[in-house]
Amino acid sequence: MREPDPLHALLEEWKAPEPSPEFDRRVVAAYQKGLPRPAIVGRFWRARVSVPAPIFAVAILVALVVFIWFRVAATSSPSRATPNVVTYLNATGFQPLPNGAARVVRVGEVRK
Repeated sequence: MREPDPLHALLEEWKAPEPSPEFDRRVVAAYQKGLPRPAIVGRFWRARVSVPAPIFAVAILVALVVFIWFRVAATSSPSRATPNVVTYLNATGFQPLPNGAARVVRVGEVRK
């Protein structure tokens, strides 16, 4: 329920001014000239492609399955050990080198 507005009666009496003849001429000239064609990039972003809903749903489903497939494959792949790499260390009898330099001992080398 609205309260009576004192300006309501005044607004109903008011009439909008008629447009000038110059305005009419400008509108007609703009219509005859035609709308400016948008740039190629603008037309590209406003382009429409009609795709039936079931095909669109299948495409989304396939994209989701492929995404999950690669995601699982990337996270669950077993790490392959590089050949000739020792992944354990037996530190019994360890003595540091006198000059602090490190040496790499290959697996095939026999150390006495």
